Amino acid sequence: MPQLVLEYVFEGHKRGYNFTSSTKGFSDDILKAIWRSAMPRGQGWGSYEGARSLKCFMLEGGGVALSDITVTDQRDESGRSGIRRAVIDVLSVSSAFDYLERRFENYPQVVQAQAEKKLNFGLRTRLSMPRPNKNPQIILSHPYSTPADWEVVEAMMVKFSLNMRRKMNPFTTLALEYREESRLVALPQDRAERTDDIPIVRV
Repeated sequence: MPQLVLEYVFEGHKRGYNFTSSTKGFSDDILKAIWRSAMPRGQGWGSYEGARSLKCFMLEGGGVALSDITVTDQRDESGRSGIRRAVIDVLSVSSAFDYLERRFENYPQVVQAQAEKKLNFGLRTRLSMPRPNKNPQIILSHPYSTPADWEVVEAMMVKFSLNMRRKMNPFTTLALEYREESRLVALPQDRAERTDDIPIVRV
């Protein structure tokens, strides 16, 4: 299927976030699901200009959506920053793993090495453990400094997903809020510290 683009529209009668690519070939249910889930949660994205997030979520019928989000330098009509743009691929599970394989291979070698080092046996075991029903999420935290620094966190999460090839696990590599987010989600450390007694895995 062709890619979908979800971004902020500044002109016309449909100002605000809209699909700006063709939606031909996508059912209304799929488009609604992507609309709801393509963007990572949280407020205050203006402080993260240039940041990127990769979000993986399942679709009805067994498909996988992979949303590649960028925090742009644009501002809306009120001057608010933090405008985001998402490019979404809708794939089969096997094609989604191929996508993640290519993405990991395209990180700089130093980023791959750092990601592998972070994903040591102990951390891999903790991430793989079953979660209690009352809190099925795994929340990671890391200090946020620059988009380039956070790329290591993203690469680590992509590698973990590749290591767990038995099934695709939804994840978000950068969000500002864990509620209503993926099963595996990474937050900047200062955001993670605001959570209410939720176990956090520091990476």
